[in-house]
Amino acid sequence: MRISGLANVSTGSLPDAELAAIDRLFDGDDARHPLDYHGIPVVAHPYGFLAHTCMVADDEKPDEVSERLWVILSDAEHAGCDWVLFDRDEAG
Repeated sequence: MRISGLANVSTGSLPDAELAAIDRLFDGDDARHPLDYHGIPVVAHPYGFLAHTCMVADDEKPDEVSERLWVILSDAEHAGCDWVLFDRDEAG
C-alpha cells in the first residue's frame, strides 16, 4: 500500500472557461471512469472533480490548459499529492 496526499482547492480557483470545459467532459459519461482533459486524468464527484498530478512532473503544459490549473497541479505534486480535489464547497 502507498499513502499519498490529497490537495483540496476551490473550483473558483480555475478560470470560468476552463471549469466549464472540464464540466462538459462529464455530461452523460459514467463518472467512475477517469476522463482525459488534455492529458490530465479527471474523475467527477458530486461537487466538482478530482484531477491527477501525474502529468506535471515530466511533461510540458499543454496549450489548452490554463497556467492556473498547471500551477495548482504542480504545487500539489511537489507537496506529495497524487490528486487535487476541486470542490465547489471549498473556500476560495
